[in-house]
Amino acid sequence: MKLLRPALLTAAACLLCSCVSPQEEAAAARVITALPQEVAGCTFLGDIDSYSRATIGAARFEIKLQAAHLGATHMVEMHVFPQLMGPSFDFGYVLTARAYKCPLGLGPKLANPQAQLPTPELPPPPSVNMGDDFLL
Repeated sequence: MKLLRPALLTAAACLLCSCVSPQEEAAAARVITALPQEVAGCTFLGDIDSYSRATIGAARFEIKLQAAHLGATHMVEMHVFPQLMGPSFDFGYVLTARAYKCPLGLGPKLANPQAQLPTPELPPPPSVNMGDDFLL
């Protein structure tokens, strides 16, 4: 139990430091992913992009939250691509989208699974030798 206590405290601290409130989670969940033709007649609010995130789900959540902050009801995913997440040489996903506000009666009521872009394959991490592999 003594070994488990520090791990539990660390996990609790990570949860307490979370930057997303339950209200923000709910707001992001209300943004519906749609195909471009499904938002015809809706008001375009702006382009949004995620930072490089470890999972496509995290990138998707980030842009839904950004769309919610703009007042969007719907979003259309435009591009997804791998990008380095920092100096650690780990790759993550960047997702870009367009945010729309659809009046009642326009736009789909539920997210369209076909509107989610496929997850690209991540490239292999660079060699720890930084290119010296072929000097043998």
